[in-house]
Parts: sequence; structure tokens; C-alpha cells
Amino acid sequence: MDYHAALAPLYLPEKPIPMILVLHNADYMGVIETDFINDRFWKTTAEMRRLSLVFNLRVRAIRKYMLFEGRFNMLKAGVAYIKEMQNGHGVCAVSANYAAELKRERMLFRGLPNILPLDNATDPADDQGAGTKELKKRRYAAKAALQKRCKLNEDPGAKILIFIGRWVKQKGVDHIAMLTEDILRSQQNVQMVLAGPPDDPFGRYAEELLVPLRARFEGRLFVCTEFFYLDQELRRGAHLCFTPSCSEPFGYVDVEFGLLGVPSVGCAIGGLGKMPGVYFRQQNADSPHMLLEAFHCAIDYALDLPDEEYWQMAKAATRAEFPFIIWKENLKEAWAGLGCRV
Repeated sequence: MDYHAALAPLYLPEKPIPMILVLHNADYMGVIETDFINDRFWKTTAEMRRLSLVFNLRVRAIRKYMLFEGRFNMLKAGVAYIKEMQNGHGVCAVSANYAAELKRERMLFRGLPNILPLDNATDPADDQGAGTKELKKRRYAAKAALQKRCKLNEDPGAKILIFIGRWVKQKGVDHIAMLTEDILRSQQNVQMVLAGPPDDPFGRYAEELLVPLRARFEGRLFVCTEFFYLDQELRRGAHLCFTPSCSEPFGYVDVEFGLLGVPSVGCAIGGLGKMPGVYFRQQNADSPHMLLEAFHCAIDYALDLPDEEYWQMAKAATRAEFPFIIWKENLKEAWAGLGCRV
């Protein structure tokens, strides 16, 4: 699973072992050394000797398997091992779109014959067969409880937009923060619940933008900048779930909320877009202005959906399936590609 175990085969040099590397998020490569390592084959540098002692591996193994673009890289070890021992077969990603993105955009995976999709599995919705009438009834009760829990105005007609997760650049939390004031001013029936711990400079920037807004929009905006647990029945009270990630291998948040009848509004990238919702595509990922405008348009469109169309979308979300049997069969296919018996 990712870079965490990518070094494992290097500790068993006496007998090559078959290996499948499943990429849940290749943005994290185990790059614990951020400086370039000026390695010379005829003179081992101090950094290489230190890494050799830390990981209990020979310098030549580190040089061969763990240097990528001049830096120490743990994920490179798994990819290099698979290339050498398995002709490049055995790398998987947790969604088909993410597999295609990695093959197309990441230099580390160039030269692999393929990256197999191995979609994550999850249990189906408890109320998978519920109709829109039942969903509306449960939404009404859950919304009242959610408003009470987050100290929002008790308004049965309010549309609650929600984001719960890590406040980092990958999740697009800075874009949510930059649009919050404009959304609340232009959409008087909207309330927002934004919670999670800031984990990088973008998350802290979002915190700086949002915290001052709490007093200005009291009763319509809930902001919590630490780990925040929200019961499943309360989550059901939201109208839309924010998913403006700039990269997302699979995405569990859209599934968790979708199975409760809460569609997503966000970016169709990587594993996102698999659940019913309103999505925009990254036309130019290097332009924050274009991403922000596209996200804003998607939110406005989603809020203006006709009531019947919205509830049909919510009902379709509760019927989405990611069965374990399909995940198991895909995993068996990956092993079969290595010539292994399952």
C-alpha cells in the first residue's frame, strides 16, 4: 500500500517475491530528504551513508532503487523493483481515471506497460431502495439536528453546504474559503458547515479567511478548525457536499455523503465524478482564477437545480454501488498477471 511498504522486497534479496503496489495517493512518495543528494559513484556522500545506516540497506541498493530526480524517494523502490523483477506488471491505482492520470502525468511511472484500476470497495447505503419521499422526510429531521449541533439558524428551507476533512491544498479548501463570503451574500437561503484541521499553508490560509466570517454570518456559517466528528444521521441533513479537490485518487467523502442522499459539487478529477452530482473539469490546472471561476459556476448551477431534478440526483446517489466482489476479482486479475496462483 503506497510508499510505506515499498522497501519491503529489498530486505529479502535471497528470494524475489511477487509484489503488487496499490497507489492510494502517489502525491506522497516518502520523500524524507528534501535536499538534492549530490551522489558520485566513486565517492559515497555523507547523506547516502546516513540513509544506509537508517534503513539498514547497502548504499548501492539506495542508489539503484531509491533515488529519483536527485532525491531520496521510497515509492521509487517499489516501482523500480516491479520494473526489474516483473517487467513492470503489478502497479495498481484505486480508480480507473487516477490510473490513467498517473500514467500520463507522472514521470515516476513512465515505462510501465500499464497501471491497473483497483477501485476501492464500500458497503451499500442502508436505505438504498428509498424513494424521494422518504429521503425528504429523513433530510428534514436530519437538517434540524445538524442546525442545532452547529448552532445554525433553525430554518427548514435552508440549503446546507458542507465540507469535512483535512484542510490542505489537495482538497481545494482554499477555494472554498475564498468563495464563502460571496456565496453567503448572494444566496440568502444557504448555510455552510466547514470543519477540519489545517494541515498545510493552504489550510492555514483558509483558516485566516474563514474565522473572521463567523461573527459576520452568525447563524449561517459554522467553522471548526480542528478534528470534528459528525454523526452519519447529521450528515444526512446537508444539501450538497463540497469536493473541489485538485487531485483525488478515489475519494471517500463523495461516497459517504452520496450514500446518505447528499450529492457532490466539485471537480471531476481522478476518482471524483463517480457519484451523482455537479462537477467541473480542470481546463487549466495552473490557473487558480480559472479553477475558482469554474467551481463558483458549479455551485451556482447546483443551487439553482429544479427541486425534482435535485431529488432524482440524490436518490441516484443512494443507489451507487462499489461491491467487494468486484474489488476481489480485480485483485485476482492483477495477481494472475504476475503468474501467481490465488
